[in-house]
This record gives sequence, C-alpha cells and structure tokens, in this order.
Amino acid sequence: MAVRRGSEYKQKGKRDARRHREKQKDVVKKQIRKIVSESSIITRKKGKKVKIPIKEIVIPDFKPGKRNGEGDGGRSGIGQGKGKKGDVIGRRQVSGQEPGKPGNVPGEDYIESEVDIEEIIEMMLEDLGLPNLQKKEEAAKLEAITGYKVSGIRKTGPSVLLEKKHTSRQGIGRFYAYLESLKEESGQDELTCYTALAEADGNLGEALSLLDDGIEAKHDEVEPFPILSNQDLRYLNVDEEKSYHSNAVIFAMMDVSASMTTNKKYLARSMLFWINEFLKKIYENVEIRFIVHHARAWLVDEDSFFKTGESGGTRCAEAYKLARSMIESHYPTESWNVYLFHFSDGEDWDADATMNEAKKLIEEVKVNMLGYGEIRLDGRPFSSGLKRAFEKNLTVRSVEDNGLGLISGDISYPFLGVVIKDKDHILPAVQEFLKKERWTS
Repeated sequence: MAVRRGSEYKQKGKRDARRHREKQKDVVKKQIRKIVSESSIITRKKGKKVKIPIKEIVIPDFKPGKRNGEGDGGRSGIGQGKGKKGDVIGRRQVSGQEPGKPGNVPGEDYIESEVDIEEIIEMMLEDLGLPNLQKKEEAAKLEAITGYKVSGIRKTGPSVLLEKKHTSRQGIGRFYAYLESLKEESGQDELTCYTALAEADGNLGEALSLLDDGIEAKHDEVEPFPILSNQDLRYLNVDEEKSYHSNAVIFAMMDVSASMTTNKKYLARSMLFWINEFLKKIYENVEIRFIVHHARAWLVDEDSFFKTGESGGTRCAEAYKLARSMIESHYPTESWNVYLFHFSDGEDWDADATMNEAKKLIEEVKVNMLGYGEIRLDGRPFSSGLKRAFEKNLTVRSVEDNGLGLISGDISYPFLGVVIKDKDHILPAVQEFLKKERWTS
C-alpha cells in the first residue's frame, strides 16, 4: 500500500527553503566586498552564477532520559544538571596550534550555494541610482510602449481584432430585420419565410424568389442565425499604454596605456562592470557608450571594452574630447541626462589639457555628473598629476567618506573623484558614484 505524506512535510520544505534563502542573503551581505571583486565575474558568460560557501546548519539531536537518576547510569532528564549557569562545560581543541603540524580536529562544515549575479545586484540596489537625474522637456523624452489596453469597439480594424460577440449580435439583428421584410413583402407566415431565408443562406433576394416559387415551411420553430455584411463587423479598439522616461546616456571611459598594469586595469574594469550592470538593471532606457584611450581615444563595444589591452603613452584629454564631441552631436544636454565615468592611474603627460576638457564638460556642456576613479596600487602618498590638476583648478574639496579619499564638488558642481587602492575599495567606490542623493536639493 502506498504511503502518503501529509501537508506538514510540504510546509516544512517551504520553511527550510525560506530559511536557506535568508541565510544565503545574510552571507552575501557579509561577503559582498569580496564577491564584487571576483575576477571571474567581469568575464562571465550570461547567466553565470557565483558560488558562495555557507555554514551547514546543525540540528540538535535530543534523546530522552529518566528522572531522579533511576537507571541508565543515573542520567537526569529535564533540568539544569551539574554545574552552575555560565560555567564552561568544554572547549574545542584548536587544530594546527604548532606551526608545521597538521591539525587533527574536524573543521566546520560548509556547503556551496550558487547565486545569480542578478540576485546580488538586487541586494545592492537599495541606495543606488543615477544621481541628479533631471526631467527634460516632454518632446525629448524616450517614449516606451509598456502594454496595450482595450478601450472600446469600432467598425474597422484588422481581422485579428475581430470581436465575435458584438459582430454576432449585429448579424442576429440583421436576421430578424430580413425575416420581417420577407413577411411584409410576401405575406407568408413566419416559419415559411424562415425556411426560405435559411435555404437562401441569408440572401434576401434569393429568399424572395423561393417564396414566389411557393416554398413550403420545413421547420417547427425559428432558429436565428447571424447574417453578416461588412458593415456589421465589429473590432476591438486597442490603445497603446505608454510611459515616458528622461533620456540618459552613460560614457564609460578607461585608460589602457602601458602604465595601466594588469592589476590596475582589472580594478578599473571591475568598477565599470558593476556600474554598467547596476545601470542596466535600474534603467531600461539608458544608453551606455564605451571609450578606451592611451595617447588617442576610440569608441568600442561592450565586449571589447572589458577585454582591450593596449600600451603606449597616456593623454586622457583625448577620451574627454571624444565624449564631448558625441554629446554635442548625438546627446545634447538640453534633451539628455549625461554621465561620464573615467578610470585611470592619473599618469597623464598633459594633465592640464585633461583638466580643461573636464571643465568644459561641467561648466559649458553641463553634464549631470563627471566621475573620476584613480587607480593607485603602488602605495605612494602623493597624488597623481591629473588628480592635483583637478584639485587645483576645479571647484572641489577633499573629503573622507565610506573609507575613501574623495574630491567632490558641491550641489552645483557635479564632479566626484575617488582614489581606489585595492579590491576592497570597489564596492564603496561604486556606492559613492551612484548615490541617489548626490547633488540633489
């Protein structure tokens, strides 16, 4: 005989799954800095998952005993037992206390849980967004069709939108109108006229001819059927549901010169990877353009951007010029929200030219934000030539926030510079760049 499990087993499974998801989420939050700096993520294929170790949950195993020390070695049941509250009842031996000697105590048990990168992004989105996103004039907004709705019935339309109920109702009305017309013109009774109309398949002229020829009634009752002409057809009136979004374009710019070592490029790509992923997740209608540069700059696609490795000198001004040219020709700030994120080690042989281009973007072109990330891995205490040029000539101040050294403009001066010294700075730097409240009154 088959054994059936009750619904309590299903409920227990749901509780266990929910508990696992909650524990998984807690672990992700605790390890988030490490996760976002994983080198395998920025080269992932679509849909790749991240493996995260999670401690196994140990369920206590209780065994019944006997009270008052009766039998079974004098074990007691429920109660305090020997010792006082707070006493240490035992310590786990720590393995490997002497260097070079293997441990002999079992370690903690872990399981590997796979999490979609999209889930990680969802966990990190609470305080992130495009800073200073402004409403542009209605005519310049992106129009997005979000769905369709039926708003009534009309007499014309494509066959796919034919509304059968209303069309049939019109056809039945025409049937009764023809039947009354036949009765009046022929003087015959209703059943005879109905027989003629049915034999003529609803053709009024043919039905009259049949009645003139003396057709006899063949039915005991009238069973109406729709008689349709083109003017009886009815169609659904479908309207598009539209939403309007302010245009936004992101320029991701990266230094790929010889001074940008593999580790520096890795940090720059990691930063831009997460910024790119966040913005694509939050804003469906944001365009992202990718620019790489050394002594010259050029536009690339997303895949090439995260794989390009070059050499040569560094002139960051070329990337800023290319971005400004594209903004003026394709993304005018009267109609578009424009954001630029540039990453370099700051070893720019013409830092003043780059600074002047940055001023033009902020003060003349009036972009929403210019973000500069300086990758500094050599531990030098002094700033690069490019960062010093920004600090000296732009309307900014040096501040410390989220464990980072920042150079930031005020609410009317949308510039933010961040110094990134190691992988642990990736997450807080992304958070600084994408704070919703930055430069908003």
